[in-house]
Amino acid sequence: MRHAGDQRVPDGTVEFIHARAQLWRREIVQARIRLADDGLTYDQRAELWCIVDYREWCLQVLVRDFPAELERIDREIEHELRR
Repeated sequence: MRHAGDQRVPDGTVEFIHARAQLWRREIVQARIRLADDGLTYDQRAELWCIVDYREWCLQVLVRDFPAELERIDREIEHELRR
């Protein structure tokens, strides 16, 4: 068991949270990079923004430090764009 604040959390739950957060960050990074494409249609942009909005909402609900997650996403975008 690990501690999350004042509560003990089963290791499997913590691993699940970390795995989901990582997946959602990756989806946000990919969607935001694709949004930079001027050739996208209105519908494509709307779909990508839905992905970003929904995944950010999920992260906000799931993680303890949401601003740190947003910062991590920004760093991952910068890293991808430098490749």
